[in-house]
Amino acid sequence: MKVSFKNPKTEMALRTWELNPSQERFWLEKKKYVLFSGGFGCGKSLMLVLKAIELSLKYPGNFILMGRKTYVELRDSLWKEFIVTCPPEFLDGEPRRGEMKIVFTNGSEIIFRHLDTIAETELRSLNLGAAFIDQAEDISKEVFLALQGRLRREGVPNNDRKIYLSCNPKLSWLFADFKQEPLVEAALIEASTLENRANLPEGYIESLLQYPESWRRQFVEGVWDYSLLAERVVFSREYVARLLEMQRDPLRMREEVEIFEEFIPGHKYQMGIDAAEGFAGDEAAITVACLTCLQEAASWSGRLPPDVVAEKGIRVAKWYQDEYSRCLIVPEMNSIGMALVNKLKQESGEIRIYQREEFDKMTGQKIDKYGWRTTSATKPLLVSRFQERLRLQNPCVYSARTLEQFKSFVHTDAAKSKGMAAETGFHDDRVIACLLAFWEKAPIKPGQFVRPVAKSEPDKLGKFMVVNGKLKYKPQFRPELMIERGRSWKVG
Repeated sequence: MKVSFKNPKTEMALRTWELNPSQERFWLEKKKYVLFSGGFGCGKSLMLVLKAIELSLKYPGNFILMGRKTYVELRDSLWKEFIVTCPPEFLDGEPRRGEMKIVFTNGSEIIFRHLDTIAETELRSLNLGAAFIDQAEDISKEVFLALQGRLRREGVPNNDRKIYLSCNPKLSWLFADFKQEPLVEAALIEASTLENRANLPEGYIESLLQYPESWRRQFVEGVWDYSLLAERVVFSREYVARLLEMQRDPLRMREEVEIFEEFIPGHKYQMGIDAAEGFAGDEAAITVACLTCLQEAASWSGRLPPDVVAEKGIRVAKWYQDEYSRCLIVPEMNSIGMALVNKLKQESGEIRIYQREEFDKMTGQKIDKYGWRTTSATKPLLVSRFQERLRLQNPCVYSARTLEQFKSFVHTDAAKSKGMAAETGFHDDRVIACLLAFWEKAPIKPGQFVRPVAKSEPDKLGKFMVVNGKLKYKPQFRPELMIERGRSWKVG
């Protein structure tokens, strides 16, 4: 397929481009949000520029935004690409670099904006006919959402008020919204650098083929899948592949809950709940597991406030219990989860709630508290217990949405993620609910506690002694090798 722009006065073709198959699909795509993903040099940026020129010429008075993350990238890449590509016969005067604006003879305008620090309030005044984002993997999803509400230009038909994006293959929010669980109006075109060989300098592709295999697959072949997470994924690909083989459709749906196994009297059931704000970001999630046969019994996720999630969890728990055996609910209680736990406690007469064991350092007493508290110490414990099940047993997880989240659950250095979380742009609510549902704690054996001994009191601790408020072994043969036992009074 060829794309040509004609001189408005002579009708003679000014410039012509021969499109490769992926570029052609991008040019003809009818959906509202179009993403072009591909390797280096596959012609993504060129297609954004060509499409922007076409819509500017097609609808006089159109107003279009073209953006990239930083001003430097915008100026040195997208702006230059446009100036080199667009025939000057279409423009009303010289490009206005100071304003980063292009004005066409028919009254259409294209503004170029960097999107690294742009706020939604800056976009609210725009009345756009289309928007184009280059290297969109570097842009936050909030900018994309804000632009959706700016497509309201009169004189431009709805089917041409679109957002066009380009990206290199990278696991970001784009992967989630355009490939993992694509938006209804989203279209994805994936391309390889090799498709655009005819338009690249001699030797360019050969140099790219010298990349290490992982780079070559990503930035030359344009492969965009979960293999990009191989080095950071928490659950090994072999385990995830085994879980994926178990995926199946639910037996039925009940109140939007996927039912995979019906209640079997005498079996032990446990529910994991991961709470969420209920309006944005992660969803709240519920998973029920049968610990007798190690199978997922039910699964649900949705955006509901914590108190409503608690009510739903109580109803679902009652489906998997009888008068002889109650389903144990394990709620994650960090942050917003406190509201969830408080609501569950109000119904504690009809349900069982998980209680964690903590030790009061002041009194030396063991205390039972409701809910699972996720910390940098307990999160690895939760994960390692499920990994142990995967290694020694055969737990079955059936929900397709849960299994998708296992693929993007990675090691991270973000402090708030406590070492492990979903890749940026992905979600882990169903993973956490699943891990809580399959969790079984080992018995905790508290040690002996002794009260502090004042310096004036005689030594009543046998082989131990108190020095400067710390418990130490009494020296036996070599006094210089006294061993400090720590700051607490815990012995053994």
